Amino acid sequence: MTLQELQQRSYEQAKKSGWCDRPVEIPEQVALIHSEASEALEAFRNNEPLCWTDAQGKPQGVGSEYADALIRIGHYCELLGIDLNAEVERKMAYNALRSFRHGGKAI
Repeated sequence: MTLQELQQRSYEQAKKSGWCDRPVEIPEQVALIHSEASEALEAFRNNEPLCWTDAQGKPQGVGSEYADALIRIGHYCELLGIDLNAEVERKMAYNALRSFRHGGKAI
């Protein structure tokens, strides 16, 4: 799947599931993306396998939460008219020019 396909499919699924019935402002979008990252951290802290499926067939673990973050990002980029593929390419090109650890950052 390409980033463009991810973006379109994420938006279509969100719309089908009722997540496009009202405006979602950028602060709320950021909070919801952050919530997926927090769930990944929680899975790590609980010593869960990185990728696993529970008894009900639901994907779980850090991998699943990272996927949820990407799905939300794709949905919101489509909602806002942002070309996610172009933005990733643009940012990676810039990052390739940056110094090692961006000039000495520890993390």
